[in-house]
Amino acid sequence: MQLTSTRGGLRRIAYGAAVAATVFGAAGCTASPTVPDRATESVTAPPSPVAEQTDAPTPDPTPVISYLGKTKIVTLGNVEARVTPGEFGINVACNVSNDAGRALRYKTQITVSSEGVSYSAEFDFGSIESGAVGQQSKAVGSNATEVRKEDLKVYIDSVITY
Repeated sequence: MQLTSTRGGLRRIAYGAAVAATVFGAAGCTASPTVPDRATESVTAPPSPVAEQTDAPTPDPTPVISYLGKTKIVTLGNVEARVTPGEFGINVACNVSNDAGRALRYKTQITVSSEGVSYSAEFDFGSIESGAVGQQSKAVGSNATEVRKEDLKVYIDSVITY
């Protein structure tokens, strides 16, 4: 086994110290008076975008009402309710379009009222892919339900996505 001399070990230490001084000097980490102290420099950060806060809540979407023959169409956002009075009751059709970037499930509740009587229809759509439309329909009321188009009131009570 060969032992290194003390002089060889000192050379390695001196060489390592010289390399470290060169690296730190090149990085600007010296204590010389020519390099400004970073603690005294003022740094201004660019302003960060801040969302405007308003006290007023966002308004609810306004329903759009239209007619197609005896059918009353109420559209609220991406939910469309088509209500048609018939001889066997009231047919309630619900169309939901998914404009989100991912598949969603929809659950909606639609209320139809006429002459003091109210009927509710709940629709639970399965997974609707992005860009697709889900359609379901139900009959509410009975054949004794006499409804005129002018008396029909349609409400989209709730729309839940999950």
